[in-house]
Amino acid sequence: MRLRLLTFFATLALCGPLPLDAQARASAQSWDPARATGGWAFQEVDGSLVFFDPPTRSLRSWMKGSGLLSTLQITLPEVRKAAAAPKPAPTASSPVATDYDAAGALLYGIPRHRPHAAAAKPAAQPAPEPACEAVPERWVVDSYSRTWMACDGRLVILNKDGQIENALAVPTAIEDMAVGREGILVLYRTLKPYLEKRDLRTGAVLWSYGDRTQVKDAAAQPLLVPLNRMALGTDGTVYLAEGPSLAFTVLDPARGPKEPGQTFFTCRDALPGRAMLGSVGRGPMLSWAGKDVIFSVFTPSQIRSCGAPESKGLVLARFDLLNGALEWIPTELPEGHRLVGLLDHEAVFLAPGGGLAYAPIR
Repeated sequence: MRLRLLTFFATLALCGPLPLDAQARASAQSWDPARATGGWAFQEVDGSLVFFDPPTRSLRSWMKGSGLLSTLQITLPEVRKAAAAPKPAPTASSPVATDYDAAGALLYGIPRHRPHAAAAKPAAQPAPEPACEAVPERWVVDSYSRTWMACDGRLVILNKDGQIENALAVPTAIEDMAVGREGILVLYRTLKPYLEKRDLRTGAVLWSYGDRTQVKDAAAQPLLVPLNRMALGTDGTVYLAEGPSLAFTVLDPARGPKEPGQTFFTCRDALPGRAMLGSVGRGPMLSWAGKDVIFSVFTPSQIRSCGAPESKGLVLARFDLLNGALEWIPTELPEGHRLVGLLDHEAVFLAPGGGLAYAPIR
């Protein structure tokens, strides 16, 4: 027994600890989607899901039944620093402002008199804060194995090695992203749908749909919940769901805003009513790979007037694009679960605290 222990310790001394890459491989093998956070995952055409793993700053490609497929270490941009507030200009002595001054300024445009403030000593400059990395909010992978990330108010493009290739300014927060035909489709979180198609090589805007002027309001006062959603058909056709409507606006992937169409759906031979989005907003909308079907998700309270059956959990809406039919599929999943993928017979949800849940589909 003593000889065996001596042999064991001698082996450790000769071999030393595991190298870092081996430790990383061991960590990767033990990774599972329960560690995924952020409420977002990108589904590849093969059904695998791409998650962001914050502790390792990497993208994990994972498939049900196969486990972890690949890991890509990525470089994240630094958080943008807020612009320094301009120093106030010195003011001359003036009479004290009154309520009448304020009322005159509001009603008649009379300049308000501001009270004179005593000169104060300049405040000491705070020490610069250490740079920290931005956290990605959305990501998709294009046909060139490049990753497009919505991150800290920018559209960041990573090359196949996970290094930053470009970082583009965007007008406001991004709600949905999709890899389209020869471009990336970006839907912004605005009151009415505003969509851009961007070039795969440069990220430049090829065409846009919707009123761009509203993005200033959205940037100044961001919406708390999404109101509009987007999904792509099997041929790259863009389908937009606006607000509580259960009809889709249809955009040609090449022509874009030229001659947009509309598609309507019947439920039990009748047009369904409008949903009541309330404080939850509109749930995610995903296309079913290889099928002309789009799924969306609602809470039971949102669709009581839409002919949906009673349900204790979230309800999936199955939009059949070929037949123009809408079918409701109740689930047992409580609110807070986010639809992130569609398999052959199951819809995949990311649970609020991490981990995956499934609901049958047909």
